[in-house]
Amino acid sequence: MTASANRKYNPGFLTDDELVASFCIRTNEFESMTEMLRACTGSSNQHQIVIGPRGSGKTCLLLRVAAEVRRDADLAQGFFPIVFAEESYEVSSAGEFWLECLARLADQAPRREDAPDLHRTFEELHTLADDQALEERCLAAVLDFADREGKRLVLLVENLNMMFGDITARDVGWRLRQTLQTEPRIVLLASATSRFEEIDAPDRALYDLFRILTLRPLDTIECTVLWETVSGQSRPAETIRSLEILTGGSPRLLTIVARFGAGLSFHELMDNLLDLVDDHTEYFKSHLESLPAQERRVYLALADLWKPALTKEIADRARLSTSKCSAHLKRLIERGVVLPAGGSARRKQYYLSERLYNVYYLLRRRRGPSRLIEALIQFMAAYYSPGELRDIVTRFAHEIKNSVPERQSLHKLAHAELMAHPALAEHHTETAGVTQSTEDERVQVAAAIALYQRGVALSEMNRLEDALAIFEQFAARFGDTESLALLEGVAIVLLKKGNILGALDRPEEKLAAYEEVLRRFGGSDVPALFHKVAAALYFRGITLSELDRPEEGLTAYEEILRRFGEHDTPALLELAAKTLFNKGIVLGTLDRPEEELAAYEEVLHRFGRSDAPALVEQVAKTLVNKGIVLGTLNRPEEGLAAYEEVLRRFGRSDAPALLEQIAKTLFNKGIVLGALDRPEEELAAYEEILHRFGRSDAPALLERVAEALVNKGFVLGTLDRQEEELAAYDEVLRRFGGHDTPALCEKVATALLYQGFVLGTLDRPEEELRAYDEVLRRFGGHDTPALCEVVARALLYRGITLHQLDRPEEALAAYEEVLRRFGRSDTAALHEQVAKVLVNKGIVLGILGRPEEELAAYEEVSRRFSRSDVPALLEQVAKMLVIKGIALGALGRLEEALVACGEALRRLDEGGVQAILDLGVDMLLVKILINLSVDLGPARVRDAIQASPAATLFLPLTAALEQEMGLRPRVALEVEEVAADIRERMTARRDGSGAASAAHRSN
Repeated sequence: MTASANRKYNPGFLTDDELVASFCIRTNEFESMTEMLRACTGSSNQHQIVIGPRGSGKTCLLLRVAAEVRRDADLAQGFFPIVFAEESYEVSSAGEFWLECLARLADQAPRREDAPDLHRTFEELHTLADDQALEERCLAAVLDFADREGKRLVLLVENLNMMFGDITARDVGWRLRQTLQTEPRIVLLASATSRFEEIDAPDRALYDLFRILTLRPLDTIECTVLWETVSGQSRPAETIRSLEILTGGSPRLLTIVARFGAGLSFHELMDNLLDLVDDHTEYFKSHLESLPAQERRVYLALADLWKPALTKEIADRARLSTSKCSAHLKRLIERGVVLPAGGSARRKQYYLSERLYNVYYLLRRRRGPSRLIEALIQFMAAYYSPGELRDIVTRFAHEIKNSVPERQSLHKLAHAELMAHPALAEHHTETAGVTQSTEDERVQVAAAIALYQRGVALSEMNRLEDALAIFEQFAARFGDTESLALLEGVAIVLLKKGNILGALDRPEEKLAAYEEVLRRFGGSDVPALFHKVAAALYFRGITLSELDRPEEGLTAYEEILRRFGEHDTPALLELAAKTLFNKGIVLGTLDRPEEELAAYEEVLHRFGRSDAPALVEQVAKTLVNKGIVLGTLNRPEEGLAAYEEVLRRFGRSDAPALLEQIAKTLFNKGIVLGALDRPEEELAAYEEILHRFGRSDAPALLERVAEALVNKGFVLGTLDRQEEELAAYDEVLRRFGGHDTPALCEKVATALLYQGFVLGTLDRPEEELRAYDEVLRRFGGHDTPALCEVVARALLYRGITLHQLDRPEEALAAYEEVLRRFGRSDTAALHEQVAKVLVNKGIVLGILGRPEEELAAYEEVSRRFSRSDVPALLEQVAKMLVIKGIALGALGRLEEALVACGEALRRLDEGGVQAILDLGVDMLLVKILINLSVDLGPARVRDAIQASPAATLFLPLTAALEQEMGLRPRVALEVEEVAADIRERMTARRDGSGAASAAHRSN
């Protein structure tokens, strides 16, 4: 073990005061050992040995006894402790044992002027080659110290089994026994990681010499005491029981978990178990690296199996012979890192003693049984959660808040950003430099210019139909000309015509206008027309994407790059940059992120060093989108680097177009920092937006400022700074409450919504309701999709709050209002709100004693959304099925209840819906399945679970059911212990009323 690992995990580095303050378990053993020590007053002493696997508290116990000998006046008067090193590797003979004792005494004895210098004595003796002489002289020096002090010496020797395993001389034990039996000045308190032959075999020297204390795994009460001492916090018995199982009742492992999880909720602790593993990699690695290579191979094979395993199974996995494997297993048992775990006398099974190491190993491997480990952790997080059948609606509400857009995945953020196409650039004709060869041509050009300018003027007056008529007149009048100037004018007018048709929402005609440019001028070799053809292709690509024909849009962009990508005129260079950028956007919508990223890299490679304003803006936009795509590829650190590059290169610019990109960059940077769980830095990014752009009146920047304030509030809420969170939302309302643009209205409505939720968490429900009512009053009449979603959520939250206030009829009315207003919407976000409303409506109807209407609400969820492929909707369907199963069970319709639960299980495949596993509804599912197994028999329920893709997630339950069926499934000990708890619940169910659970009606 490394020095730093030793310091971090070894109680030997604690002072006596620290040791006494932290010593809270093994107190019975401690008192027993000290009482036995006090009885050592005659001509012989009772020697003691503590046996327990690695991490069971042997070192703490021995050191606590040593501290007591030093602290207690009576003990200190009669005894002096000599603490050996935890692992005395250099002891291989009797002489070396007493030499080690002398060395430790020299370090620990008080220095006296009139006493021999024990360090000098050690230096004089440690070169003696004769072991008999070494033993005699070292022992004499030690006993001389005992005589001078008038005290018995208490030798505290750790890992005595390992020491004797390394000693090859047969007479060492007998020589040590003779001293211990005949010398009243020596008392030995030892530890061992397992029982060993030297103390167990009647023909061995140490047989029947020791009083043996075996350290058992901590029980739930002891785990509770240790948790509270280490973390300073209390936990419900159910959660402590889960930690007991996960750590195997190991004090050391439970201490590690308690230190890590002191400030986390139980669900957070379970969710972040991999972080715990990462945080303690040093400890686990040092444990593994301390094993010899062949033993390590056997140890890892056993960890990989993750079940009580036979020697042959371990040997096969380790690719060793059975005899070699058996020898290594024996050595690992002596080290206390492997334990016998069942089987028969001839076919023993083995298991790792430190269960959390198995978690470490399997989670770090990231394949094979690691999925079982993750499933077990999820199951335990649900099964052992306190109050699992209470406040389910409150938990729904928490889930709803936690799914707000600001906390959706970076992929969704990217999708929203990349679907927004750049605005169509306005093209202006240039008449300067046009030459006319004839007076007639001059007259035509003058007429064309006048007609064109009239069309432009009408367009600027927003008389789009009139402008369109003028441009069509222009194309008809001058379309057949051979004049180069007029041909260029016709191309420009057709482009203008396409732009106006786009503004009039006539996309097919718009596309025809651009294709007319390509038909008439696409084959021209006149350079003046190149840009017009390229522009037509560019706008054609945008229009095809808008018409949901992205592959054809890509073809248009590729055509631009093929034909004009190498031209170096400023206009074509700018268009090439825009084309590559838009190509990236389309590739993103086609879910081809690596190609999308390559397109952005091409923009940066070709134009990244340009100082042309239009290209600088395009480079900034490209870096922003590059950051977003890297986020979707789960490369957030690289995404952050792209955002930092924007800020480094353009952060000091005051160009309006760049200011918008800087604000967007800071906002996206905040989102990524939030996803990386760096909330303080996330806050700093939003604060920077407020500092730099808070006084701007540019519409795009106003929107970013409002967004930053909303997200600032949300992050403050995650940091439990609710009053500051409320202040942020108040600032949104104060600054933007009078604006009427849809984007700012949405931010104001969202701020009110979140304000209401925070007030609810602060137990101010009436104020919470007023916030939701304000959303409805101010924005209830709006019909933009974003505001409709906020209004629907406000009604949903209102219903949840009224439910919690025990006003179910009013809650029902709020849900009905959502269904009346938005029930027929085809907007995906509103579908999600409608599904949530129907589930909650069913729960309220159940509370009101209207079971048929309750079931009808659940059927409506199934009818409308069960075939959806939208994860959020499938989550609601899964929740509904569980609650429906409970409702049917409460009505005594057990077969139908089992069908509903089976359907819920079917939807819980590991790669799909996780809502049940995130919300605690899983406990409801386990509860009803346990009830059904009692009522319908364990085989029926076991078969339903195993027929689903979710079987892995419910392994402890299926193990319990198979045991009820008389089978003996061989599963990990952690799984087996959870199964035992489940069977206790089943027994309690049989001994109870026998009625199916109606818990959802008491929430």
